[in-house]
Amino acid sequence: MIKTLLVGLWAGGVSLGGAYLAMMLNAQGPDKAESEDGAKVVEFINTESMSIPVIREGKVTGYVVAEMSFAVQKGKEGEEAAAPTPYLVDAAYRTLYQNVAADFEHLKPQDLKELSDQVKKEANARLGEEKVQDVLVSSLNFVARDEIRADWFKKKH
Repeated sequence: MIKTLLVGLWAGGVSLGGAYLAMMLNAQGPDKAESEDGAKVVEFINTESMSIPVIREGKVTGYVVAEMSFAVQKGKEGEEAAAPTPYLVDAAYRTLYQNVAADFEHLKPQDLKELSDQVKKEANARLGEEKVQDVLVSSLNFVARDEIRADWFKKKH
């Protein structure tokens, strides 16, 4: 009888100790443990398809249709900031619209890296800090103005 009582007390003590330990470890949480180590938490923000006009010599020559993903450093818990998506889309649009050096009709692989770096630089400038870690291009297409009008005209008639 005493042995059964001692085994019961021992099992209860082990259960309470385990529950207390689990509660203490859970109180730290994975986010706090990562931020204490200095690890950066990155989230990806995807843009919708953007249609950006390409203007050369005062005329629209076509449109760049692009989709991008931004690797953005996530803010700390409790730190309230404005949603970065509008700023990221605006930075991408401005960079592609203002880039007169890029020949969108004949893009080269090195042009893509340069455009990505320019979008990253503009996005960080718009956000006011170095939050954007990388810019990934999901799709980038150039549609000439003549192709758009020809397709539209054929569908109408």
